Amino acid sequence: MERQPRLIGIDLFRGFAILAVAILHVVDGGSISSIAGWRQITDVALFAVPFFLALSFYLAIEKLYLSPQPYPVRTRLTRLLVPYLFWSVAYLLYKLLKYGVAGEGSKLANLFVDPLALICFGGAAFHLYFLPLIAVGTLQIKLLDLARFTSKSWQGLALFGLVSLLGYEILLRTGNEYQLDVGCAFKPLLTAVLPLGNSNPILRLVLAIVAWGLRCLPYICVAAILAHPQTRKFRLNLVERQPVVWVLLFVILNLVGDRFLPSAVYEVSRGYVALLAAIACSDRLKDNRFIKSFGVCSFGIYLIHLFAIEIFQSLAKRIDPDYLDRVQWSVLLLAAIASVAISWWVTSWLMKQQRWSRIMFG
Repeated sequence: MERQPRLIGIDLFRGFAILAVAILHVVDGGSISSIAGWRQITDVALFAVPFFLALSFYLAIEKLYLSPQPYPVRTRLTRLLVPYLFWSVAYLLYKLLKYGVAGEGSKLANLFVDPLALICFGGAAFHLYFLPLIAVGTLQIKLLDLARFTSKSWQGLALFGLVSLLGYEILLRTGNEYQLDVGCAFKPLLTAVLPLGNSNPILRLVLAIVAWGLRCLPYICVAAILAHPQTRKFRLNLVERQPVVWVLLFVILNLVGDRFLPSAVYEVSRGYVALLAAIACSDRLKDNRFIKSFGVCSFGIYLIHLFAIEIFQSLAKRIDPDYLDRVQWSVLLLAAIASVAISWWVTSWLMKQQRWSRIMFG
């Protein structure tokens, strides 16, 4: 198998995306509108999840083109689901301790109200849902590999991609996408045809998987087009040699793209324009140990950062219980940066503990 070179631009954008994730989580969604300027910052930061989806599926599909071996779905799922299980237990134990010490019995009881969400949807900590989402996409890649998906022409892949994008757009416009706050998908559809449908855990799980699959499929199709041998000249001429163009496009798209693009197109394009900007920048950036470490630790930072944010929120509430009424966006931005820095240091240290690092980070 041909070894893929490590692209420093991708590591840099991983760092930007991890900081964006921390920005999204440093205060709860209900407080965003009360903080001047914070809504605009979080709107830009929303590129993070599309970028990570695009990156994950692009790297997976590229390996399919470079390797004669079948897609290693078991290995990939193990590297996703073992950390998912570990951190689900870790966050659950943390909340049991936190609510138990505080004497908040109702919150303790709420942790176990929805066992399906706790096990399958990242219910122990909301950001963990991303791992089952990627796992669904991983299974799709395996099924597509068995169907010789990557052997098709890039034009055929583009047609399939347009159909999948249309399917995802319909899902979003009808409000049937997976909703993180309620832990279910196809809620309007079930309300209309089967009001008690979400009380059936098997149906609820199947519908969530279908919704996640519809979300992942456009990303997988675009990844297959970009990694296709027939598009190599495009990548060389229009991507790798035009870093300024792609960085500017990334900035403009994140600032005004939602005004003229359909929701599904906007989401997927945010992820892939960020990825293409990262690839384009790689040839212009010198190899940097600092950036490389950030990229290597990014998955661990993602998993750990909520603990660091909890520290910030606890300290802020002790100093001023009503701090959200007076806090400035600059303070929150510094808190997000500090949370990422702490998580980075902890991740870097944990990754040196070989006995545990594979369990924690895959």
